[in-house]
Amino acid sequence: MEAVEAPHIPKKPDRRGWPNAYETVFVLPNDRPDEAADKAVERMRGVVEANGGRVFKVTYWGRRKTAFELAKAARAIFVQIEYLGGGRTVEEVERALRNAEEVIRYQTARTAKLVDPESHPAEPDVRLQGDLDERPIRPEAAALPIDTEIAAEEAGDETGETEGEV
Repeated sequence: MEAVEAPHIPKKPDRRGWPNAYETVFVLPNDRPDEAADKAVERMRGVVEANGGRVFKVTYWGRRKTAFELAKAARAIFVQIEYLGGGRTVEEVERALRNAEEVIRYQTARTAKLVDPESHPAEPDVRLQGDLDERPIRPEAAALPIDTEIAAEEAGDETGETEGEV
């Protein structure tokens, strides 16, 4: 009887020492200048790198309306940082955010487990515009002077015309 060879089964990569991927979103008060967000991001980069991690993406969401008031304000500055690291890195990032006076809230989530560090190259920082404070003006309303617009509305009301009547 001849010996039968077992089929070749590929080995799994050795993932010991591979970091997890995390994202942290933090919120600054609306009355702070944009430079405060830059300063906070640089501080968080330093914390991540000092604890063996690596920041690979930063997204400035800008000033946005919040779902509820934070620090008695309805708007705030949002920043998202994506990084690779271990549990100790996350602990230090959250400790630094908790102790930062300018940070109102923060939230951290693990986005991937045991990530190959080469699969996440560093990306340039992204700056989004954020919400606009004023409502957009309709193009047809912008073309008319205000007095003409009011006069047209009053003329329509005096004749008793309503939309949809035949």
